[in-house]
Amino acid sequence: MPERKGKSDHMRAHELAENTYSLFATLRDTRPLVHVVTNFVVMNQTANVLLALGASPMMSWAEDDAAYMSGVSDALCINTGTPVTDRISVMKSLMSLAGDAGKPVVLDPVGAGAGPFRTDIARELCALAPAKIIRGNPSEICALAAGHSSTKGVDSGISTEQARAILTGHGRPDRDADDLPSGATALFESASALVVSGNTDMVLGPDKMVKISNGSQLMGAVTGTGCMLSAICAAFFAVAENGFDAAVASVAVTGIAGELAASKLTGPGFFLPHFIDSLYALDEADIHQHLRAEVFCLD
Repeated sequence: MPERKGKSDHMRAHELAENTYSLFATLRDTRPLVHVVTNFVVMNQTANVLLALGASPMMSWAEDDAAYMSGVSDALCINTGTPVTDRISVMKSLMSLAGDAGKPVVLDPVGAGAGPFRTDIARELCALAPAKIIRGNPSEICALAAGHSSTKGVDSGISTEQARAILTGHGRPDRDADDLPSGATALFESASALVVSGNTDMVLGPDKMVKISNGSQLMGAVTGTGCMLSAICAAFFAVAENGFDAAVASVAVTGIAGELAASKLTGPGFFLPHFIDSLYALDEADIHQHLRAEVFCLD
């Protein structure tokens, strides 16, 4: 799909910063209740990041209270990083309930493409809650997109080496998301926005795209920054009018906070505490000063 820049970069960046801060201020005022079913590795830090952001986390994954929790929450984040069968069943139930209620949903299809088990789960979840945000790295987005264009099994054409690359590369921004992942636009049949993570992060809507180049290499040297970004997307989606605006604000705030945290460090050991502190202290001036973004119209 061809792309072309919109208005002048300066004007667009200023507008993005204004919109990002406006949503951030609304989030802090309303403290949305975000239901997160995520992998076991990142549950604690995800809850703490949401609290620092200004949201209220709820981390339950019990089938028995899924319907009740779905009813009281403001948004849902689903992360498939540790795909235990019971948890997948709850994820499907929650996404169906949220979709029926028109509630904001974010799907993080961790490891999609790395074997049929994970990929089939991700594609089943992708079919639910059609207004959701999907966040992943380029290979995960490609794996989901392939499910919209082919009925062939995921293993066709995917080698063990490629599967290893998907898993070892998850959460590590070691390449730019400068090019649209193959077939990504097909996912707009089941999503309102896509977040493709890399050194340069890409937020895609049906007719526009924003590239954001904030962040730090240290974000790939600790566990779970991508998973935390997905939860942050859900928090912003709870207060935004649409998934695209929520995704842009989420990527901007997360990247800037990561950048500010990394500026105080020489290694990853204390990155997460500084990242949480940076999210907590982030203000309007930080967003305007540090946001680096380009806006494109898609033809």
